[in-house]
Amino acid sequence: MHHLYLENLQEIEQLVGYKFNNPHLLFEAFTHSSYANENFLTSNERLEFLGDIVLGFIVSDYLFSLKPELNEADMSKIRAYLISKKFLCLMSKKLLLGRFLLLGKGERLSGGDSKDSILADAMEALIGAIYLDGGIAPVKDFILRIIAEIFASMPFPQQEEQDFLLNLQNRQSL
Repeated sequence: MHHLYLENLQEIEQLVGYKFNNPHLLFEAFTHSSYANENFLTSNERLEFLGDIVLGFIVSDYLFSLKPELNEADMSKIRAYLISKKFLCLMSKKLLLGRFLLLGKGERLSGGDSKDSILADAMEALIGAIYLDGGIAPVKDFILRIIAEIFASMPFPQQEEQDFLLNLQNRQSL
């Protein structure tokens, strides 16, 4: 594992709110393909794939359980936003994850640590890593906490979405 990365391990775990049993998963989650290719390592792409599925499931499950009167269209609209690359990037920026990314020389020089697509992909990979390391409960807590923190200062414009936010914030204060 990269020596500079070990120095950041506790800081990342503190920001994420989860202590990894297998720190290699965290290392892999932040390893962009450009760095992996230069250093003959495994990139975060497989974790990104898994994280995308886990995120969609957790958000769908939460919306389904939230209010029985929400119809499929309302749930789909809210879910689509919460699993979008745009929102994943907001989640990543909230945690300042860009500064921990392991990027190849060219990607680093071109500002890869602040590119929306790379930040969104890293968030999905992080979600996948937490899921593999600890299972569904810690990754669900992580996702719902970050969503609540983001929307604490940025409410949804429509009533169903405002209700979603209010219930999510109430859940986080329990």
